[in-house]
Formats: sequence, C-alpha cells, structure tokens
Amino acid sequence: MKRFFRVFLGVLLLLFFTYILLNFGLAGIFTFFLTHPGCAHPTPLAEFPLYQEIWLLTSDEHQLKYWYYPPRNGSVIISLGGNGGSLGDTLPKVDFLLEQGYGVLQIDSRACAIPPAPVTLGAKELLDAEAGLAFLQNQSEVKAIGTFGFSMGGVTAIRLAARHPEVAALVAEGGYYNLGNDFIEPEVRLPSPHRLLLYTIAAGYWLQTGVSPWQVSPIDDLPQISPQPVLLIFGEHEIEGAHAYQQFEAAREPKSLWIVPDGDHGANHLVAPDEYQEKILRFFEQHLNP
Repeated sequence: MKRFFRVFLGVLLLLFFTYILLNFGLAGIFTFFLTHPGCAHPTPLAEFPLYQEIWLLTSDEHQLKYWYYPPRNGSVIISLGGNGGSLGDTLPKVDFLLEQGYGVLQIDSRACAIPPAPVTLGAKELLDAEAGLAFLQNQSEVKAIGTFGFSMGGVTAIRLAARHPEVAALVAEGGYYNLGNDFIEPEVRLPSPHRLLLYTIAAGYWLQTGVSPWQVSPIDDLPQISPQPVLLIFGEHEIEGAHAYQQFEAAREPKSLWIVPDGDHGANHLVAPDEYQEKILRFFEQHLNP
C-alpha cells in the first residue's frame, strides 16, 4: 500500500510539473511571437510620390524609419498601425486623407528599428509617436496635427493625445481598454488552468518588454484628452471585447462614437467603405482647420 501511494504521488508530481512546463512554454512562445512579429518591407503609396523617408531617434535610443507625406492644407495626420505592420503595411488606410490634401506621417514597427526592439502593443510605441510629433512641430508647412490609429495604433493614439495637447484631434479604431485585463479577461469565468495560462501570458509580456501590461490603460488615458476631440470607432462584433461603451463613457467631451453595423476588428473600412471615409474626413475637417 505504501508503495502504491508513493507511485501515485510520483505520478501526480510528474503531471503537475509537466503542466507547469507546458504552461510556461506555451505562454512564452505565444508572447514571443506577439512581441516579435518580424519586419515587413512595404513600399510607399505609388500615387503619392512626394514623400520623404526620414530616420528619427526615439527617447529610448532606437533609430526608426518614418515616411512623411507633406500636407497641401497645412494639417498632418500621424498614422499609427496595428501589430505586425511596418509603415503603411497595416491599417489605418491613409490614401483618402492624402487625396484631400492632408499630410501623413507613417511610423515603422519597432521590430524594424536599429537596434530591433520588441513590439509592446502600444506601450513604448508612444515613444515612436512622440519622436514623430517633435519632427512635425519643426516643419514650417505644418499648422495642425491629428492622429489616426488602428488597434495597437489606436491605443498609441490615445496615449499620445493624453500627454500632448499639441495633438489637436484623434481617431482611434478598435483598441483594447486595458492590456493587462485584455490578457487575463477577468470578467469571463474560466477554468483555473486556463486562467493560470492567461496570467502567465501577461507575465511573459512583462518580462519580454519591461512594461507591466496593466499600466497600458487607454480607458484611464481617455479622460485626460479633453478638450481635444476624440472619435472612437468599433465594429459591432468587437464591442464587448474592447469595452467600447465603457471607453466612450470614460472620454470627456468633445467625443464621438461610431459603432459600425456588422463591422469587426480590421474590417470596418470594408463593411462601410464610403461612410468610413466620410466620417473620418468630416471629423478632421471640423477639428484640424488651420
């Protein structure tokens, strides 16, 4: 009988340590690919050849590439893309802004920086946006600056505007509300092993980036943006996960919210292409008139 219990205990311990190794292994692999998406090599918009390629130094000592399309109307939009994108390789689309005379500043991924750095889902991307903002403030043709971000870029746009009143207006599409809670999903009832895996993923992000995910909290930054105007965009099918209405409630006036019927993350410009462009153009025309 004693031998049986020793064997049984040994099996339990083996299963436990196997689970722990699997948990940390899977979480580590997931967070590594999340924060190291690779460096894409997109090409500039061919129909807008008058762009400038510039390199700027961020405050944490990374050289980063930017594409600058000078404005014809005095207003420039800082374009902030989602994870896995470099420069204009992911949303947001900016061609319709350029067609209307707006300038655009597109920012490369941290994965493409010199030296390369982990992508932090909107945390240290703030430093990249700040370097771009400082550049634009020194350009004589720039009279007003706005920002337009998608997903991770929407988070960065919110964080930038909350800290820099020079950003006169912002459009943020499809961003999470708090990165730590987005990882662990505290409002969802989950089995304990699943919950532990999510906490391990959050810890893995913290270890790989040096940033606590709970400190990256757009819902806490939104109240700091006023009196700069905010337009939040979410697809109908991402409302719950993004806490869209809670983010809108957290923001102060002037603010607008557009829920795209039948829209989803990354698909809003496809579901309602004409209204998508019209709403964003109308917003910037109203708030970025030099």
